[in-house]
Amino acid sequence: MELLETLNRTMKLAMDEGRVSSYEEAQALFRSFRLRISVSAGFTAAPAAEAAVLTLLNAAPRTFLGGVELVGALQERCTRAWFAGEPLGRVAETFGVTVAQDPSGDIPTIHVGAGVATGHQFWLGLQLTPTGFVLSPDESTPSSLDGAIDAGVAGAGAALSEAFLSAYRHAPLAGQRAIRWRLPVADHASTPESVWLIGLGHLGQAFLWTAALAEIGARLPRFVRLTDDDDVSSSSLSTCLLVKATDVGRKKVDAVADALEALGVEVQRDYARLNLDVAVVRPAQSLAVIAVDNIALRRSLDRLRADRVLEAGIGEGASAFTRVQVHAFPGSRQARDIWIGDDPAAAQTPDLSKPAYQALLARSGDQCGTTLVAGRAVATPFVGAFAGALLTALSAQSHGGVDAWNYDLANL
Repeated sequence: MELLETLNRTMKLAMDEGRVSSYEEAQALFRSFRLRISVSAGFTAAPAAEAAVLTLLNAAPRTFLGGVELVGALQERCTRAWFAGEPLGRVAETFGVTVAQDPSGDIPTIHVGAGVATGHQFWLGLQLTPTGFVLSPDESTPSSLDGAIDAGVAGAGAALSEAFLSAYRHAPLAGQRAIRWRLPVADHASTPESVWLIGLGHLGQAFLWTAALAEIGARLPRFVRLTDDDDVSSSSLSTCLLVKATDVGRKKVDAVADALEALGVEVQRDYARLNLDVAVVRPAQSLAVIAVDNIALRRSLDRLRADRVLEAGIGEGASAFTRVQVHAFPGSRQARDIWIGDDPAAAQTPDLSKPAYQALLARSGDQCGTTLVAGRAVATPFVGAFAGALLTALSAQSHGGVDAWNYDLANL
């Protein structure tokens, strides 16, 4: 079924909740969502603020299909990763963001830099602090010059979550409360010399996006092993931060490896599915990062004997897609004790009773294909950005006795 390859994973939320009667109606709903990104001059002086701006430009157009526009410091030249030396306005256009020289209209806005709320629409200021970020519906002040890149990406993800929950659910508190969030990290950080990343979906790509913005040696190791057996699809474009339309049909490993090698990273490409049931694996990489939604693999992580293993997951379904959890190993519990029992998702039959799935089934006559579409998880680029940034921050230090972290972007 073609929809399997083109499905916008955030848009699927409206289908799962029964809010729309067809996929086309879901598209029309999401095309009503607009966003303005406002950036004050001097944002590149604060690396975390620049990381936030770049993440907003990358992630927002994947969800706000009615159009995203940029106003503010259009000619200021970026300094991070692939965008170094490019004017912000030109970078925005590569992501499909419209550059507005003379903005008009009361459009929901996320502002980075000094500013105060304007108009009666959604307005949210994003400020980066030395240890995290602040979201405010009233005002925004210049970001700290020594804020962490991880916090910038996480802050952008949280701000987009608030904007989406306001646009989609009209959530009463979305964008109407001040949020202060701190990175759960120690003062002393050290980037691992090499990393093995298993899984190149939206979470794994967000991890690398964050590390790349922080530059080689700061968060991005010089040696990275990438493992994934999947191809880039049109559906990938709705959530993944490192692939573009020209990558559709390519192996995810190749598309992501090319992006990293352009920055000078040495990449080992691995197209096989990781199987820890056969034998204990002792990788050459000092850190292994697991970004695969697979309970069986998670349960077998005790057989992965890297110096340190980080595993992250994002909740599924209409009620859990904003939830993020991370586990570190070795830790106080073994993996087999955390993921005990059967995989609940594997035992569930996708619900085809919602109007959009009934319409799809009636039109296609394809029971199997409709079931596969209904079984796909809801996923968003902004929750992925937050989770990936959290992983990147945690990758650069020992966990010091703490080995599990849980957040819900809807209730930060």
